[in-house]
Amino acid sequence: MRSPVCVFAALTLLGAHAQAQTATGTHNFPILVNSTSTLTLAVSPVCGSLDSANFSEINTGVDLGAMKTLVTFGDSWTSTGSNGTIPLPPILHPPLPSAGAANSENRRASNGYIWSERLAADFNAKLLDYSWGGAIINNYAYNTTTPLNATGVQRSDFVAQAALFFLQGKYLDALVPKNTVYAVAFGINDDGQYKIGNRRKYYAGHGNLCELNSIQAVHELTRPEIQKLAELQAAGAQNFLIHGMYETHPEITPLQSAVFAYLAAQHASNPAINFAFVNLANMFGAIAANPAPFGYLGNATCLVSANTIVGGCDDPDHSVFYIPGHPSMETHGLINQYTQTVVNECLVS
Repeated sequence: MRSPVCVFAALTLLGAHAQAQTATGTHNFPILVNSTSTLTLAVSPVCGSLDSANFSEINTGVDLGAMKTLVTFGDSWTSTGSNGTIPLPPILHPPLPSAGAANSENRRASNGYIWSERLAADFNAKLLDYSWGGAIINNYAYNTTTPLNATGVQRSDFVAQAALFFLQGKYLDALVPKNTVYAVAFGINDDGQYKIGNRRKYYAGHGNLCELNSIQAVHELTRPEIQKLAELQAAGAQNFLIHGMYETHPEITPLQSAVFAYLAAQHASNPAINFAFVNLANMFGAIAANPAPFGYLGNATCLVSANTIVGGCDDPDHSVFYIPGHPSMETHGLINQYTQTVVNECLVS
C-alpha cells in the first residue's frame, strides 16, 4: 500500500504543469504546487567564530536531529499565514498569488511551501508558526506604527507574536527544551519603517516622539528583541535559530550584531543555551552575483504585483522571487538547505 506521503508527493508532481500554465492566468481553479526542487545550492557558508565583533555564521550546538518542534517568529519570509493555528495546504487559487486559503489571510507570500515548513518536514518536527507578514520587532519603535500615533498603521510585531505564543504554546506542545528550536527572523520591515520615518522619527519606548541618532535608534530595536529572547529563555527555550537579513543594511547590521553578542554571552554563561546564526545575505549575495549556477533563469522576480498572477512569468520555479520582494517556493527550498548547511558546517566548540 502506498504511504500518504508518497501519494501527496505524486499529487504535487501532477500539479506542476498546471501551475506553470496559470502564471499568466490561463486557468482559474485551485491547484497543488510542485514541491520538487529545480535549483541547486551553489554557495557555502562563511563560518565565523563565537568571539566575532560582529554577527557571523556559527552554531554553538543546535541539534536539528533532536528537533521535534519548531517555533517561528518573524515576517512574511517565515509566515505560513497560520498565526498559531494549523497551516493550510499550499494550494494556489488563481488569480491570487499566495498559496493557502482563498478567502482569508491564512496563506503564504509565496507560491508554495515556506523554508520553515520544509525544515520542520525534513526532521519530522511539529511547526508552531507565529510569524506574520509585515511584522516588525516593536510597534512602539516607529512613529509610523505606534498606537500613540492616530495615523500610524499598526503591524504585527515580535512583542505580540511572543505574547500569543506564551498564551497558547504550552497547550499545543510539550515544548521539551532539548527538542524545541525557536527561529527568529526580523529586520526587513524594520529597515523599511526606519526609512519611511525619515531615518530619525522614532518613539522612545512608550514615551513621546523623539528624534534619535542611528545608535539610539538601533537600541530601540535591540532592547525589545533581546527582551523577548530572554523571556523565551525564562520559559525554557534553549535552542535559537536566527536568520540574518537577505540584504546588508547599515541600519540593521548593528541590530543583528547586538543580538549575536547577546546570545553569545548567554551561551558563555550557560552552555545549555545554544544558537545558530544564518546570514542570508551571503546566499542572496551569491545569487545576485551569479544566478546561473543555482539554476535561475530569466527575470529575478516572477510577478509584477503582490495581488495577482496576471502579467507574471510562466516559470516561477526558476525565479529568485515570486511576489516582489518575496522568495519563490524553490528559493525557500534553498533557504532551508542553506540553513541546514550552516547548522551542520559552522559548529563551534
